[in-house]
Amino acid sequence: MKKTFKTFALMLLTAFAFSSCVDVPAPYNLPDKSSNSGQGGGSGTNEGTPVTCAEAVELTKALADGATSSETYTITGYITEVIGNVSRNQQTFWMADTKDGGRVFEAYWANLPEGVEAFVAGTKVKITGKLMKFVNNSGSVIPEMKNAVVTILEDDGGGTTPVEEGTQVTCAEAVQLTNALADGGTSAETYTVTGYITEVIGNVSRNQQTFWMADTKDGGRVFEAYYANLPEGVSEFAVGTKVKITGQLMKYVNNSGQVTPEIKNPTVVILPDDGGQGGGETPIEGTGITCAEAVQLTNALADNGTSTETYTVTGYITEVIGNVSRNQQTFWMADTQDGGRVFEAYWANLPEGVSAFAVGMKVKITGQLLKYVNNSGQVTPEIKNPTVVILEQGGGGQGGDVTPIEGPSITCAEAVQLTNALADGATSTEAYTVTGYITEVIGNPSASQQTGEMQQSFWMSDDKGGNNMFEAYWANLPEGVDAFVVGMKVTITGKLKKYVKNGAVTPEIQNATVVILEQGDGGQGGQGGDDPTPGPSGDPVTDLVNGDFEEWVSASEPLGWKSASTASNATLSQDQEARSGNYSCRVVAPGSTNKRLATQEITLEAGTYTFSYYAKATTGDVCQTRPGYVPINADGSVGAYTYPKEGSTNIFFDINNNEWTPVSFEFTLTETTTLCLIVMNPKNSTYSVSQDILVDDATLVKQ
Repeated sequence: MKKTFKTFALMLLTAFAFSSCVDVPAPYNLPDKSSNSGQGGGSGTNEGTPVTCAEAVELTKALADGATSSETYTITGYITEVIGNVSRNQQTFWMADTKDGGRVFEAYWANLPEGVEAFVAGTKVKITGKLMKFVNNSGSVIPEMKNAVVTILEDDGGGTTPVEEGTQVTCAEAVQLTNALADGGTSAETYTVTGYITEVIGNVSRNQQTFWMADTKDGGRVFEAYYANLPEGVSEFAVGTKVKITGQLMKYVNNSGQVTPEIKNPTVVILPDDGGQGGGETPIEGTGITCAEAVQLTNALADNGTSTETYTVTGYITEVIGNVSRNQQTFWMADTQDGGRVFEAYWANLPEGVSAFAVGMKVKITGQLLKYVNNSGQVTPEIKNPTVVILEQGGGGQGGDVTPIEGPSITCAEAVQLTNALADGATSTEAYTVTGYITEVIGNPSASQQTGEMQQSFWMSDDKGGNNMFEAYWANLPEGVDAFVVGMKVTITGKLKKYVKNGAVTPEIQNATVVILEQGDGGQGGQGGDDPTPGPSGDPVTDLVNGDFEEWVSASEPLGWKSASTASNATLSQDQEARSGNYSCRVVAPGSTNKRLATQEITLEAGTYTFSYYAKATTGDVCQTRPGYVPINADGSVGAYTYPKEGSTNIFFDINNNEWTPVSFEFTLTETTTLCLIVMNPKNSTYSVSQDILVDDATLVKQ
């Protein structure tokens, strides 16, 4: 599946100053700490060893990468820059030993003292907590304290006044200055960039929104304001508005080497031009072309390249992909109503008053062409987030209740035959409607990273009690249905795909539309929410704590995943590339010794259990993982490690960085046993590759 804005899914933001193209992160969901009052009253927490900001930096540098100090410190200094808005009574800021000292030490999601609405640059504070040496993907080190307790020593004005303006530059000058920075670098100086908003990206989130700007209204994508802060009283940014944005320039470079010049979380001032807030001005149209011409122009671009010119492509919607999310929806278009998939409007903006796009609509879409190339080399010609004008309504009116046109009706067995006839990895040109019974539900419902729609995978067969024949991979849940249930009779509609992994073929439809014909034993799936992820049905074992890795004791220890025994020997870190929720667990590359992510010790009664989780590689190389468990003896020592085998052959599960791979291990205990569940990251060998892996959504069920 194609990912939406990989930089939106692939690099979730851990430290504001060194990552991009994701939303501002939510604060850590840690147990509440006692907070000091706004003026330092109240009991608070015990202070640590007092140090200056400069001393804190030196102490942090002495730590291992990603490590946290064992000792608690209290750092005194001045807030020099506030990052982002308040969320859950926390806010991030930089501090230094002097008011104009710049970015020296970071208080990451610091707790606001009682009665203080927001932190303000210039305030003298002391922060208390443990030091952490955070290292981002590019190797840059940030000395920081997470979720610090803060005492206000001197209030420098209160309120939430923006940082003073920086050096005045145009958009073009800002690009030149940014290009001169090192890749991933941030300017030491603050700048104020003036220009016009030329494109707004996505909806408002936490009072922030991303937009592109240029020195002229029709200047296209020149400089990006990434999650810019909305001024008071402004509900959203609008194309055509004249603005000035203030912050530090950043040269963001994505995985394919593409450079984005930007300011993150800038302060924005609306200037008096074209109606103040620029209420809803429509972008100027680009060069008018057909879908076929758009494809030719796109193919001439470099891989993942974007055209410098803006185009307006006219044609008919031939297929709508997914549901509406944040007032956007994806569709394919062609020069004729039956032209198939020719050019993609990726997360196109719905015109005012239109609830959804519909097949058959004649439209014109405006934006810059993009030659999107996925990991397998497949090219998609597209415009991302285009403005859409509807010229003629399709058969579904404004698309409010549009369902895809059904394809030829076939059985599961026929679907398997047709799929097997495809080339490896290929998708059928025709859509089909497959009817059968759900035989196995895989994982819990999860919101699609692409559409936001709730989805769930299942296998189906022509017989209610039959074997797994055909897979509905991340099928869309019908409205009002909480989860799919074994035994349901369904029809699924979409294009057949012959998915091949390690030589094994899976016949499937991805992101299928589903109609429920008969209910299974669990009604409309309300009971399916407790099914394991990704294992078979059973009773969830609550002793497995924090299987979704959303709660962290520190940046290197997820709650519930540290044994008192030697079962835990891996280096861990919190990662924001998650299958669900906000976080996953990164298990660092083992090198020449197997490393284990282990749960805390849990006691299980006799019975058969399934331990399951999802895993993902962090590079383009396929690597491996192994689930297992180890008994814990009465003296706290470990017994024999148990992993899945087939006869005398050890089983390793291959994982890649294109998708989250489900991993399951069934084992039987003959008596009550205290044990640790294990996720092994195997060493470099002839049968395994050493690299960091990500783990998420672990479950334990009893059969």
